[in-house]
Amino acid sequence: MIVETTALSHMFAGREVVRDVGLQVPMGAAMVLLGANGAGKTSLLRLLLNILRPSKGGARLFGRDSRCLGPEDFQRIGYAAESQILPGRLSVSAYFDYLRPLYERWDGALEQHLRRHFGLPGGQRIDLLSHGASMTLRLATALAFRPTLLILDEPLGGLDQDVREQVLDILIDRAGDTTILMATQEITDIDRFATHVAFMADGRLLFQEETGTLAARMRDVRVQVGEMWDLPATLPESWLTATRTGRTLGFIDSGFVSEAVLRQQLADCGIEIGGLDIRPLALRDIAVPLIRAQRGETGQ
Repeated sequence: MIVETTALSHMFAGREVVRDVGLQVPMGAAMVLLGANGAGKTSLLRLLLNILRPSKGGARLFGRDSRCLGPEDFQRIGYAAESQILPGRLSVSAYFDYLRPLYERWDGALEQHLRRHFGLPGGQRIDLLSHGASMTLRLATALAFRPTLLILDEPLGGLDQDVREQVLDILIDRAGDTTILMATQEITDIDRFATHVAFMADGRLLFQEETGTLAARMRDVRVQVGEMWDLPATLPESWLTATRTGRTLGFIDSGFVSEAVLRQQLADCGIEIGGLDIRPLALRDIAVPLIRAQRGETGQ
């Protein structure tokens, strides 16, 4: 594993904002870390980079304790965050000139490719860049030295669709050669490059798995019932965002095994089935109900 944490926790202002997280990111993966605002994603990434210190547990990058990372390790780690502060008085070109000699593996050809791809204006002062250009500058400088591990914190936040497409195209291009760990609550099009998904809520890591196995157990379910009825007080925990509209019960089954098992669950809840529609879900459609469930938006 290129990233591995064990019971990783962090206290802030008397509150445990990261709680007993055991995260594993395989070499070559493109892992998307999902969760609503305040779930603990940013704090987790900062713990990995030794920006924050754990209150208990630990993290290892490249097999080394994150608290002992040295200059040679940071030569292999790219980092870009929406909140990252840039030297506003420098021009774009001057910023690249400043960074270039700091990295032994800096690739001048890749730098030029990234600058052209994002349309970064070399003579423009950084503090006069648009939000989108500022974010793509962060990403370009994090990638130009060909990092082994790229850590991204909300890189898609507030981007126009065309800029988002540019960012995703680059991430798709670099995936495989660079292991990517991206924290986000922006879920549009992430299934284009994600190989693994993890989900955080209230500081805890609820699950992590390959996108294929996640998709295999998630189904959109619509049940036509035989008569008017009220939702039972208790439903299976795997049924997310259950809603009733007339004689239709809709929910996401996050633990789908088979139609036969689902029919038995419905019968156990006293629900008479008039019709049953079960459909697979794209990653985006999976993430939406997970985040809603975290916020308590069950719709019941």
